[in-house]
Amino acid sequence: MGDFLSGAAYLPPSIRDVIIGVPARIQAATQEIRLRAGAPVVLSTPAGELLVTKSGQVTELSSGSLLTCDPLQLEDCFQRLCEYSVHTHQQEIKDGYVSTRSGCRAGIAGSVVTENGAIVTMRHITSICIRIARRHDGCASALAAELIGPSGLRSALIAGEPSSGKTSLLRDLARQLAGGRMGRRYRTVVVDERGELSGEGGLSECDVLLHCPKGAGIQQAVRCLAPDVILFDELGSAEEVQAVLAGLNAGVAAVASAHCRDIPSLLRRPCVRMALDSGAFDCVVALDGRKSPGVWRRIYETGELYDYQSHR
Repeated sequence: MGDFLSGAAYLPPSIRDVIIGVPARIQAATQEIRLRAGAPVVLSTPAGELLVTKSGQVTELSSGSLLTCDPLQLEDCFQRLCEYSVHTHQQEIKDGYVSTRSGCRAGIAGSVVTENGAIVTMRHITSICIRIARRHDGCASALAAELIGPSGLRSALIAGEPSSGKTSLLRDLARQLAGGRMGRRYRTVVVDERGELSGEGGLSECDVLLHCPKGAGIQQAVRCLAPDVILFDELGSAEEVQAVLAGLNAGVAAVASAHCRDIPSLLRRPCVRMALDSGAFDCVVALDGRKSPGVWRRIYETGELYDYQSHR
């Protein structure tokens, strides 16, 4: 439950004091703590959304004496996440989140300010989603064994919906590869743009580029750190795809994650399709979903994906 308490530490005291009293089994299952101005506090679990009463019990019903969050409490939470220095988090805020030095990451929503169609910042925060970052040492053991082939480490894309365990698998995979737990030590670089991969610790044997844009970080790692493998979260741009390809041409494997609902939706993402078409990844690891975080359902060879789609 220490991970739950670490996330709850950013809540305003009047909410935190109630939240830390919810049953231990609920704390252990909670993936996110959600605050919305003028609305009940919500705990997101694999089984669904739970509301919290003022006495620290949980319920699925919108009735009774529920714990709610007012605008002042929401602002207090936002300031705590920013460590009372909002201006130092402006780039993150523009991208819709705040990350802390402890590895906690919170998604935010509010009034978006744009210039020429591009988001500049966000003001008047109206909701905060605090993700509970947890270490799951050992969760990537079976996957690591599958990715080590006769000719070396294979490049892989870990695909799944939000809260399906992509980051946990990446973090533990990096730890195991760097620590020699799969028979040899791999020179492992983690490009941690949002501070989420390395925030929970355990990556002391990896080279970590913290708060570094993924495309630039991949290129820098290839040039300066001579890695065997580079891991990063959330493949999302053409620049990142090109950086992965440059790394592969230099003999460096890549393991990344991508958001999707299922394989067809994955193949509809232009940058992912570009990466697969170009040979950037040998295989795709399809996760089971948010009800079974960290569990992978199947590994598809890249060529299989097109056969899969053509028979749908």
